[in-house]
Amino acid sequence: MIKPRHLEKIYYPTDDEGIEGEIVCECGGRAFKIRCFGEFYDKNKMAINEYENKYGQAVRAVCANCGTNYLLYDFALHGYNGLICEEGIAVSDEVLEGFITETDNLFEIKIFLEYDDEDQFLEEVVNDEYLQKDFNFTMADRASIWSWIVIELKGMQSGIVYKDFVNQELA
Repeated sequence: MIKPRHLEKIYYPTDDEGIEGEIVCECGGRAFKIRCFGEFYDKNKMAINEYENKYGQAVRAVCANCGTNYLLYDFALHGYNGLICEEGIAVSDEVLEGFITETDNLFEIKIFLEYDDEDQFLEEVVNDEYLQKDFNFTMADRASIWSWIVIELKGMQSGIVYKDFVNQELA
């Protein structure tokens, strides 16, 4: 089973492969405030946006119970195109904005991740001499470099499911 390294303590897979999972704070909390950066093309759906002459998209979750702040996803750090192709730039915390709907300000979080298969990652990333000069990738990095991410939110107050809050091809 594959599990993103930066989410290892809070990502609980709901399938055998680790592709689908729920976010649960280390304190056990399941309710989170969402802080994010991106362009909303629908009032509850966020896409990549131009940021400092590159592209950015980021989502942080802040536990409503203990206040712990977790980076769930940043296009420049976890996306194949954003990181490896250097199309992204990490989004600073100062530009993140709270996501609040008409009915909800706390959310449960589900994440769906797609990865390159092991052979493809080995061939296109780990064995690429050009990439290795700058990055020194290993097979362990596969867990944190995704080709697709979907983040789904469920409003704690209303029970409304915000499908495809983030639905982004990253490769």
